[in-house]
Amino acid sequence: MNTTQLGVLTLLRSAVTCQSLPVPEGFSLEEAMPLIRGHHMITAIYDGAVRCGIDRKNPAMQRLFAGYVKALQVSEGQMAELARLFEAFEAEGIEYMPLKGSRIKYLYPKPELRMMGDADVLIRLEQYGKIIGIMRALGYADKGESDHELIWQNPGLYLELHKRVIPSYNEDYHAYFGDGWQLAKVKDGCRWSMTPEDEMVYLFTHFAKHYRDGGIGCRHILDLWVYLRANPKLDHSYVMAELEKLQIATFYQYIRELIAYWFEDGQGDERLEFMSDYVFASGSWGKMEDRIRSITLREEKRSALGLKGKFAYGWKLMFPSAKVLERKYTILQKAPWTLPAVWLVRPFYKALFERKSLEEKKQEMDALDKDALESHEQMLKYMGLEYHF
Repeated sequence: MNTTQLGVLTLLRSAVTCQSLPVPEGFSLEEAMPLIRGHHMITAIYDGAVRCGIDRKNPAMQRLFAGYVKALQVSEGQMAELARLFEAFEAEGIEYMPLKGSRIKYLYPKPELRMMGDADVLIRLEQYGKIIGIMRALGYADKGESDHELIWQNPGLYLELHKRVIPSYNEDYHAYFGDGWQLAKVKDGCRWSMTPEDEMVYLFTHFAKHYRDGGIGCRHILDLWVYLRANPKLDHSYVMAELEKLQIATFYQYIRELIAYWFEDGQGDERLEFMSDYVFASGSWGKMEDRIRSITLREEKRSALGLKGKFAYGWKLMFPSAKVLERKYTILQKAPWTLPAVWLVRPFYKALFERKSLEEKKQEMDALDKDALESHEQMLKYMGLEYHF
């Protein structure tokens, strides 16, 4: 790792451990700003920088402070909205289970250190008719539906109500989790939670899903470290056994080694340096070209026609599922039998009214040269992250 990366990790470690640590010689906060912004870590970095004694009059520190104040306001608003939502759910007998950031946020020394773009909450679909009325009464607007989420938003919170904890198009992981409610084992009123071991299995599978589907950033590795620190009595033998079923136990071992290398004075090696470079280059949610290559590899595995490379990706673009299309073509919600007609009309509609979208898809296809695709597949195998469909 280079000095900028080492310095960023030092500041993150300082924020989580609440200790003053020596920053690497030659570290420039100014030079680190693009990396900090790209991984959405302003609050934790600022907190760590203060603890490590970086001069608050430093121009980069002043910009970080402005971002910290804004993020603090957003964080407090999100937490207030979640409290209001959960209070309404409790009053109406709505069962729910907070997921991911809406849980991990509270494990940090200060919740604002974990910036959160949205909040994830698992609901029971059979209660959704009642939930709709609650959401509207609380001032939320319906923002649509994805494969696994029902999306609502008000000025204080972007909320994803989960139908299932893993998207159905990640068939190998979804087969293990189902909708996720079988993991809800601890109840407090209407609020459910997983055991620490099951939650670790879920958090890591979600992490692996993003890493495999195009990349994931430093903040999410920091989340795993924070979770491990918060649960020192975790039954690791159980976690490993479940991850073996998911075929990501080897990847888990690599990530544990990476966490030790980054934050616990562990030893590095060639694989850990490779993983570090990949994560730092990915930004918060990966690079577009890596996401396209991962989607293509997934479609190759899924293809009943044996399509490869650009043909597999192109087939997905030409003939998306009814679930994908019905969010835009509402006729499919009332008349699903019109799907073949929609497939036929879509190319002409895009050519006439969505030429920019077509150009973007062409650029995506250009990222799928054979060598790059093979290299990406070898990288996933190197990490222990093949698609198992």
